[in-house]
Amino acid sequence: MATIGEKQQVLNGRGIVGRWDEGTSAGKYFYRERITEDGKRKYKYRVLEGVTTLSEATEKAAEAAIAMATGAPTEAQQRASNNPLEALEASTRVQAQLLGTIKQSKASGISIEKATKEFMKFHEKRRRADVIAEATYENKRGIIENHLTDYLNYKSITSTNQLKRTTFDDYLSFRARATRLVQQRECSVIGEWLKFLDDHEYIDVRLLRGRTILPRVEVRQTDRMANPAINPDDWRAIVNYIRNEWRHEPLQGNGVQKKVNKSWFYRNLFWHYVLLSKNSGMSPEEVLKLKWKNVEIKDVGRMSKSKRAQEVEEIRAEGIGDIYDNPPEEGGVPLDVENEDIDSNAWITEGAMGREERLVSFIYTIRSKTKEPREIPCNQGKELTRWMKFVREHMDEHNIKWELNADSYVFANPWNEMKPVHLRKVQQHWRDITDKLSKEGKLRGHRFSDKPYTLYSMRSTFIEDHLLKGTDLFLLARIAGHDVKELMQSYERLDIRTRAKEITDIQYGKKKSEAKTVNLFD
Repeated sequence: MATIGEKQQVLNGRGIVGRWDEGTSAGKYFYRERITEDGKRKYKYRVLEGVTTLSEATEKAAEAAIAMATGAPTEAQQRASNNPLEALEASTRVQAQLLGTIKQSKASGISIEKATKEFMKFHEKRRRADVIAEATYENKRGIIENHLTDYLNYKSITSTNQLKRTTFDDYLSFRARATRLVQQRECSVIGEWLKFLDDHEYIDVRLLRGRTILPRVEVRQTDRMANPAINPDDWRAIVNYIRNEWRHEPLQGNGVQKKVNKSWFYRNLFWHYVLLSKNSGMSPEEVLKLKWKNVEIKDVGRMSKSKRAQEVEEIRAEGIGDIYDNPPEEGGVPLDVENEDIDSNAWITEGAMGREERLVSFIYTIRSKTKEPREIPCNQGKELTRWMKFVREHMDEHNIKWELNADSYVFANPWNEMKPVHLRKVQQHWRDITDKLSKEGKLRGHRFSDKPYTLYSMRSTFIEDHLLKGTDLFLLARIAGHDVKELMQSYERLDIRTRAKEITDIQYGKKKSEAKTVNLFD
């Protein structure tokens, strides 16, 4: 018995196509159905003439099934027939039957409106089960209900039966104003929608044929610069405006000091949200989903040279005498505070002279995109402590009854059941602020990008700042929640002038040492 090599189920399980690997038919492809004859189960085969791949066999399956059902002769039998006219009639009859069957078996289409609703209903269940993140669901919904629907209306397509292989040929032209990255993301989601329709038999089974009918989007390196990093001068301009002007606007009304509870609270929230975003490198959605239980603040201390000198003088003033770095009998010398080499960034243990409080926060988070947990150390302990104090005092002052505990969101809205503020609101205020400062000529922008700053620009800033500092690449990738390749491809837009010295340094007067090659055949 011939051995079957590769095979694949076709026609919704009616039969299979495959290839014989042994015997006289080795290398030939066939279509096979299981039938019942005289109460016994048997297999019925039909050789697929001229087929050389499994993909071609799959395409020929419907034709073979109809021919098998009608008892039509195979192509080889037709060629061997002594009556050419009879063979031609048989071939014509099979083709007519094939066309009629295809017409009858065509997928029962549904309206585009129903097709999009069923697709989103499916992903709504996945969102509720926490299979996909809220932001992912909203992204799919926006693409399907807005861009896809608009495009199909533009093409006058109202039913899935109208979808053809050329339907989306004009999509990139229709969405020409969107960036290539956005177009790529949209095509990916529309591809999911088409596969959903195929799985539910709402489109012709032959439409996709194992490949997409969507246009390919060529993404270039310049397209990856949609969220440019913020240069230091621009960052100071943005933060100073938020802190000193924009934040205080709700306190002014008709020339009289007037506190607007919700606005004042939100603008302080926005200020701290921006600070944490830039200094932690978390994505905008991650920051909003952060809970207090995932924040740990430690006092690691720092050395203040002036405070250390003051404490030494106070000790001397009490008549204790000089302070030694080691006991005199061990060769210690009196401390010369003025000329000490002090590392102001070093962590200082409790009780050391000149120690001042320095709060560092450790943030535990899971990035929704990769589902990878990570811990981020950042210099936001002071700011987060200040924000916690502000929230408590504001809730007490205005008799807000919601409990603030470890499970509370860091950036929660007390007037909305302590749920996190909506990302769209944050995005809109960021856009308003940066647009205003840009129009006033206060923002210079990124040297290699003409794109405006976005919320994701703060994440880009965090990553590029560390790249310029020389932070270990693998450590940075781990903190940022990226793999190294993606990090370098998407975020390294370094201003080369900041590293000009490193590139242009010449070691004068030094000979370049070279290792001598050993020739094993001498």
